[in-house]
Amino acid sequence: MRRKFFIAIAALVATVSFQGCQQKIESRDAAVSAINELVNDSIRPGTRENRIRANISLTDTNLLSLLPDLNEYPIAVGRSDSSRVESVEIFTSSEKAGRERDGFYLELADAFNSQRLVLSNDKQAAVSIRKMPSGLGASFMLAGKYMPDAFSPSNHLWGDMLKADGINIDTVADVTAPNTAGIVVKKSSLDKITTNNELDIQKLLTNVTNGDFSMGYTNPYQSSTGLNFLVTILNAFAGGDESQMLSPDVASAFEAFQAGVPFVAQTTLQMRDAAQNSGVLDAMVMEHQTWVNVRGMSEYTFIPFGVRHDSPLYATPEASDAEREVLALFAEFIANNKNSAGLFGFGKQPDYKASYVIEDGSVLASAQKLWKLRKTGGRSVAAVFVADVSGSMDDGARLINLKRALIESADLISSNNSIGLVTFNEYVNIDLPIREFDVQNKSLFVGAVEGLSAGGRTATNNAVVVATKMLNDYAVSHPDHKLVVFVLSDGEQNEGLDLNTVQDALQWSGIPVHTIAYDIQSEQLKSLSRLAEGAYIESSSTSASYRIGNLLNSEM
Repeated sequence: MRRKFFIAIAALVATVSFQGCQQKIESRDAAVSAINELVNDSIRPGTRENRIRANISLTDTNLLSLLPDLNEYPIAVGRSDSSRVESVEIFTSSEKAGRERDGFYLELADAFNSQRLVLSNDKQAAVSIRKMPSGLGASFMLAGKYMPDAFSPSNHLWGDMLKADGINIDTVADVTAPNTAGIVVKKSSLDKITTNNELDIQKLLTNVTNGDFSMGYTNPYQSSTGLNFLVTILNAFAGGDESQMLSPDVASAFEAFQAGVPFVAQTTLQMRDAAQNSGVLDAMVMEHQTWVNVRGMSEYTFIPFGVRHDSPLYATPEASDAEREVLALFAEFIANNKNSAGLFGFGKQPDYKASYVIEDGSVLASAQKLWKLRKTGGRSVAAVFVADVSGSMDDGARLINLKRALIESADLISSNNSIGLVTFNEYVNIDLPIREFDVQNKSLFVGAVEGLSAGGRTATNNAVVVATKMLNDYAVSHPDHKLVVFVLSDGEQNEGLDLNTVQDALQWSGIPVHTIAYDIQSEQLKSLSRLAEGAYIESSSTSASYRIGNLLNSEM
């Protein structure tokens, strides 16, 4: 699928200047040559390979054990400490609890609270809204880390999953913000996935599997649309037979399908950038409410799929009788103000019916696990972690949290993948060459991380170029591996090669550069990630384990 990426930008003729010479980059081979020259003649990295082995844990680590601090998702509206107010906290999905056109629940909550309705206990009814991605909200509850009073995910699949896990949530309202999920497809490719202007899932599966159609979707552990799409695919491979959705035949068919998927994105924005900037995608998943509010995609059209995204409202076991009374009043208030939903882009496809029904909610968690095992399409992954050890990291807490994040997330890497480690300040060092991540090399990786110290300036681009060369070299003897770079940095580059010098070589290499920005917003890191469909993620240093783990969950 990367070949489509190269074809899409083949009209570009890039010129990289370094050491007084110019080199045109018009192919991946030219990019490899340019990167080799940059590393050998300009960067000259150190090769102090770590030889110290560390003790490692052999216990299983999963994302539920790495969840971020709840305070990173503050209550947006409605908090009250008054003893006269019965305030109910609702985990609310992002399309309803964001800014402007995504602020439907925030506006409703303000209007509802201003009524000061009196309950049977003589307290005032109020709701508080905590913006929380659906998958993350479910994870907090599944892990037993935090239980809100109520939960309004984008679709009912998360509620079904919680019920299957023994969490007794009760439905207050089946619909609060009517919506659908869909495939946003280039109009020129519409016939490859539709029949009579409706989604033909068998056409989609066949064309993606054959490499004739490039499809992107979001992480089903986090994204409601991604989970819906995953279950839609498995249901189709099973011929609508829920009992066969996790069968070996379906798993094999899904793995073949995944071999034709260029990448699974962390966010819809990442997919949209890939579609608009590089042309690598023929289609991507998106909610209809997002679609009607998006700009600059006139060459695409929207085709609904899967179950509806109607934002059900659930009361959790945490909700008292009085709080359930508040939720019932809030649901009634939403129903009486349903016309306002249209102002935020909801309710535009009222006639769409779900294409499948899941009777056993335990299938959903099992589907996620199948995805994790099979998502690389049978390919092993070779990845290089690029860690910033410049002076800004030397404040104690940041470096400690970086080490913890790398060590904890390493537990999520399976032994059939291969890992290398590069560290950088103004200099770049190869701490570990790329090797299969068996117990011995995991021990060396942890030993290298434990020994990190910080100081100096920040030559991010130099380090990324070195990591790319390592992967290019590794691919010569391992041509079937998927190649990935992960960058962790807390500051903008202030040393080394500028992006204009390296961007064309990195782009033509086709290796995604996923960047995690510690405690900053970084346009430089964002630009690096956009060169080849990488993810850009902002994180507090204390939540880095979860952010990295989430990336690894979708990439490795």
